[in-house]
Amino acid sequence: MNQKSLVAIESTWKQFTLSANTFFEEKQYDRALSQYRQALSKAEALNEQPEKCRHLAIPSIQIYIISCNNLSNIHIALGHLEEAELMLKRVIYYLFHLVDEYPSIKEEILKELGRAVTELLSFGKLYGGSQDYNESLLAMLKEVRAM
Repeated sequence: MNQKSLVAIESTWKQFTLSANTFFEEKQYDRALSQYRQALSKAEALNEQPEKCRHLAIPSIQIYIISCNNLSNIHIALGHLEEAELMLKRVIYYLFHLVDEYPSIKEEILKELGRAVTELLSFGKLYGGSQDYNESLLAMLKEVRAM
């Protein structure tokens, strides 16, 4: 994929995200969900070329995280708590994968990973995570901080 294509994908991601945000604010959740899903597909496309994105200053890691978090939020608004939680976990799995694959940006990834685990912990507290659930997330957060 060439530079022009990657810039175009990032621009399309922004358009889908802004459109979805507007629908979300207007409580048109089904339309927002559709737009957020399309934004995630663009984020995934960018993540197929991480080195090229870094060279072009396209924040593909953050774009992916934002997309997953947006989908989590819309699922919460729709009452789909399992789907919301899965999107938050998806961020964590993605970041764990990146730590091994890109040691040169390990510090950046670990910061994002700490935030992602904290976000999932907050979700568990707000939406009825069990004591075991919360304890396992706290242990995960401690592990991330020790990396």
